[in-house]
Amino acid sequence: MAGLLSSIILLSLFQIKFGMSLYEVFEGIEDPRRKEGLRTTLPQLLCMIIISNLCGHFGGRPISRFSKLYEATFRKELGLKHRVPSHVIFSDILKRIDSKELIMFFNKWAKDFVPLEKGDLVSGDGKALASTVTDHHENTQNFQAVVSVFCQESGLVRAIGEYQNNKQSEIDIVRFLVVQLSDMGLVFCLDALHTQKNGR
Repeated sequence: MAGLLSSIILLSLFQIKFGMSLYEVFEGIEDPRRKEGLRTTLPQLLCMIIISNLCGHFGGRPISRFSKLYEATFRKELGLKHRVPSHVIFSDILKRIDSKELIMFFNKWAKDFVPLEKGDLVSGDGKALASTVTDHHENTQNFQAVVSVFCQESGLVRAIGEYQNNKQSEIDIVRFLVVQLSDMGLVFCLDALHTQKNGR
Protein backbone atom coordinates (compact mmCIF):
# COMPACT_ATOMS: atom_id res chain seq x y z
CA MET A 1 0.00 0.00 0.00
CA ALA A 2 2.87 2.36 0.80
CA GLY A 3 4.20 2.00 -2.75
CA LEU A 4 0.82 2.88 -4.23
CA LEU A 5 0.34 5.91 -2.01
CA SER A 6 3.87 7.12 -2.72
CA SER A 7 3.24 6.84 -6.46
CA ILE A 8 -0.05 8.75 -6.27
CA ILE A 9 1.54 11.46 -4.14
CA LEU A 10 4.45 11.65 -6.58
CA LEU A 11 2.17 12.08 -9.60
CA SER A 12 0.16 14.71 -7.70
CA LEU A 13 3.32 16.67 -6.94
CA PHE A 14 4.23 16.61 -10.62
CA GLN A 15 0.94 18.33 -11.40
CA ILE A 16 1.15 20.90 -8.59
CA LYS A 17 4.76 21.89 -9.16
CA PHE A 18 5.05 21.82 -12.91
CA GLY A 19 1.51 22.62 -14.05
CA MET A 20 0.97 19.53 -16.21
CA SER A 21 0.48 16.01 -14.91
CA LEU A 22 1.26 12.84 -16.80
CA TYR A 23 -2.49 12.29 -17.04
CA GLU A 24 -2.86 15.55 -18.97
CA VAL A 25 0.08 14.64 -21.21
CA PHE A 26 -1.48 11.25 -21.96
CA GLU A 27 -4.65 12.97 -23.16
CA GLY A 28 -2.74 13.98 -26.29
CA ILE A 29 -1.89 10.38 -27.26
CA GLU A 30 -4.09 8.72 -29.86
CA ASP A 31 -6.12 5.83 -28.49
CA PRO A 32 -5.61 2.77 -30.78
CA ARG A 33 -9.03 1.37 -29.82
CA ARG A 34 -12.38 2.05 -31.49
CA LYS A 35 -14.22 4.91 -29.80
CA GLU A 36 -17.48 3.00 -29.51
CA GLY A 37 -18.18 1.38 -26.15
CA LEU A 38 -15.03 2.52 -24.34
CA ARG A 39 -15.48 2.34 -20.56
CA THR A 40 -11.98 3.46 -19.53
CA THR A 41 -10.01 6.27 -21.17
CA LEU A 42 -6.46 5.83 -22.43
CA PRO A 43 -5.03 8.27 -19.81
CA GLN A 44 -6.76 6.31 -17.04
CA LEU A 45 -5.32 3.03 -18.34
CA LEU A 46 -1.81 4.44 -18.74
CA CYS A 47 -1.85 5.90 -15.23
CA MET A 48 -2.91 2.54 -13.77
CA ILE A 49 -0.19 0.82 -15.79
CA ILE A 50 2.51 3.25 -14.64
CA ILE A 51 1.53 3.15 -10.97
CA SER A 52 1.37 -0.65 -11.11
CA ASN A 53 4.83 -0.71 -12.70
CA LEU A 54 6.20 1.65 -10.03
CA CYS A 55 4.93 -0.81 -7.44
CA GLY A 56 6.60 -3.77 -9.17
CA HIS A 57 3.72 -5.23 -11.22
CA PHE A 58 4.33 -5.76 -14.94
CA GLY A 59 2.23 -7.38 -17.67
CA GLY A 60 -1.52 -7.48 -18.24
CA ARG A 61 -2.53 -9.91 -15.50
CA PRO A 62 -0.35 -8.48 -12.68
CA ILE A 63 -1.42 -4.93 -13.57
CA SER A 64 -5.09 -5.91 -13.58
CA ARG A 65 -4.81 -7.75 -10.23
CA PHE A 66 -3.00 -4.82 -8.62
CA SER A 67 -5.46 -2.27 -10.01
CA LYS A 68 -8.45 -4.29 -8.80
CA LEU A 69 -6.87 -4.63 -5.35
CA TYR A 70 -6.78 -0.81 -5.10
CA GLU A 71 -9.85 -0.17 -7.22
CA ALA A 72 -11.41 2.25 -4.70
CA THR A 73 -8.27 4.40 -4.75
CA PHE A 74 -8.08 4.42 -8.54
CA ARG A 75 -11.78 5.24 -8.86
CA LYS A 76 -11.25 8.26 -6.61
CA GLU A 77 -7.95 9.50 -8.04
CA LEU A 78 -8.64 8.84 -11.73
CA GLY A 79 -12.40 9.37 -11.79
CA LEU A 80 -13.19 5.87 -13.05
CA LYS A 81 -16.90 5.51 -13.85
CA HIS A 82 -16.71 1.75 -14.25
CA ARG A 83 -14.82 -1.13 -12.69
CA VAL A 84 -11.11 -1.69 -13.34
CA PRO A 85 -10.71 -3.40 -16.75
CA SER A 86 -9.70 -7.02 -17.18
CA HIS A 87 -6.16 -8.10 -17.97
CA VAL A 88 -7.19 -8.42 -21.63
CA ILE A 89 -7.68 -4.65 -21.92
CA PHE A 90 -4.34 -3.86 -20.28
CA SER A 91 -2.51 -6.41 -22.43
CA ASP A 92 -4.16 -5.05 -25.58
CA ILE A 93 -3.11 -1.47 -24.80
CA LEU A 94 0.46 -2.54 -24.01
CA LYS A 95 0.67 -4.26 -27.41
CA ARG A 96 -1.09 -1.64 -29.54
CA ILE A 97 0.03 1.68 -28.10
CA ASP A 98 2.28 3.64 -30.45
CA SER A 99 5.61 3.53 -28.60
CA LYS A 100 7.11 6.38 -30.64
CA GLU A 101 4.18 8.65 -29.81
CA LEU A 102 4.31 7.65 -26.14
CA ILE A 103 8.05 8.42 -26.01
CA MET A 104 7.50 11.77 -27.73
CA PHE A 105 4.92 12.85 -25.15
CA PHE A 106 7.02 11.53 -22.26
CA ASN A 107 10.04 13.51 -23.45
CA LYS A 108 7.87 16.61 -23.77
CA TRP A 109 6.72 16.19 -20.16
CA ALA A 110 10.19 15.32 -18.83
CA LYS A 111 11.66 18.45 -20.43
CA ASP A 112 9.67 20.55 -17.95
CA PHE A 113 9.86 18.10 -15.05
CA VAL A 114 13.62 17.42 -15.07
CA PRO A 115 15.45 20.76 -14.95
CA LEU A 116 19.07 20.81 -16.07
CA GLU A 117 21.65 23.52 -15.53
CA LYS A 118 25.00 24.30 -17.09
CA GLY A 119 27.68 21.92 -15.78
CA ASP A 120 25.27 19.15 -14.72
CA LEU A 121 26.51 15.59 -15.25
CA VAL A 122 24.32 13.63 -17.65
CA SER A 123 24.68 9.96 -18.62
CA GLY A 124 23.25 7.85 -21.41
CA ASP A 125 22.65 4.11 -21.36
CA GLY A 126 20.70 1.51 -23.29
CA LYS A 127 18.89 -1.61 -22.10
CA ALA A 128 17.40 -4.43 -24.15
CA LEU A 129 13.72 -5.14 -23.48
CA ALA A 130 13.00 -8.57 -22.07
CA SER A 131 11.18 -11.08 -24.29
CA THR A 132 11.90 -9.16 -27.51
CA VAL A 133 14.86 -11.21 -28.75
CA THR A 134 14.34 -13.14 -31.98
CA ASP A 135 16.67 -15.55 -33.79
CA HIS A 136 18.68 -16.02 -30.59
CA HIS A 137 21.57 -18.00 -32.08
CA GLU A 138 21.64 -16.58 -35.60
CA ASN A 139 23.41 -13.71 -37.34
CA THR A 140 19.95 -12.19 -37.84
CA GLN A 141 19.38 -11.87 -34.09
CA ASN A 142 17.25 -8.86 -33.28
CA PHE A 143 15.83 -7.20 -30.17
CA GLN A 144 14.21 -3.97 -29.08
CA ALA A 145 15.97 -1.64 -26.67
CA VAL A 146 15.38 1.62 -24.86
CA VAL A 147 18.04 4.29 -24.35
CA SER A 148 17.74 6.84 -21.57
CA VAL A 149 19.58 10.09 -20.88
CA PHE A 150 19.46 10.87 -17.18
CA CYS A 151 20.79 13.38 -14.67
CA GLN A 152 23.40 11.80 -12.39
CA GLU A 153 22.59 13.99 -9.41
CA SER A 154 18.83 13.40 -9.31
CA GLY A 155 18.74 10.06 -11.15
CA LEU A 156 15.77 11.34 -13.15
CA VAL A 157 15.42 10.52 -16.85
CA ARG A 158 15.38 13.59 -19.10
CA ALA A 159 14.79 11.85 -22.43
CA ILE A 160 14.39 8.37 -23.85
CA GLY A 161 14.60 6.78 -27.29
CA GLU A 162 14.11 3.30 -28.73
CA TYR A 163 15.65 1.20 -31.46
CA GLN A 164 15.71 -2.26 -33.01
CA ASN A 165 19.11 -3.92 -33.05
CA ASN A 166 18.96 -4.88 -36.73
CA LYS A 167 18.22 -1.29 -37.83
CA GLN A 168 20.04 1.04 -35.43
CA SER A 169 22.36 0.93 -32.45
CA GLU A 170 22.61 2.48 -29.02
CA ILE A 171 25.24 4.83 -30.48
CA ASP A 172 22.74 6.32 -32.96
CA ILE A 173 20.09 6.98 -30.32
CA VAL A 174 22.45 8.40 -27.69
CA ARG A 175 23.96 10.71 -30.31
CA PHE A 176 20.47 11.90 -31.30
CA LEU A 177 19.49 12.56 -27.67
CA VAL A 178 22.78 14.30 -26.89
CA VAL A 179 22.26 16.64 -29.85
CA GLN A 180 18.92 17.68 -28.35
CA LEU A 181 20.77 18.85 -25.21
CA SER A 182 23.97 20.04 -26.85
CA ASP A 183 23.43 23.78 -26.28
CA MET A 184 22.89 23.54 -22.50
CA GLY A 185 26.52 23.33 -21.39
CA LEU A 186 26.10 19.87 -19.86
CA VAL A 187 28.86 17.36 -19.08
CA PHE A 188 28.12 13.98 -20.69
CA CYS A 189 29.42 10.77 -19.11
CA LEU A 190 29.18 7.95 -21.65
CA ASP A 191 30.53 4.43 -22.10
CA ALA A 192 33.61 3.83 -24.28
CA LEU A 193 31.13 2.55 -26.88
CA HIS A 194 30.38 6.18 -27.71
CA THR A 195 33.97 7.33 -28.33
CA GLN A 196 34.57 5.68 -31.70
CA LYS A 197 36.39 7.96 -34.15
CA ASN A 198 34.58 6.78 -37.24
CA GLY A 199 31.23 7.92 -35.90
CA ARG A 200 29.92 4.41 -35.39
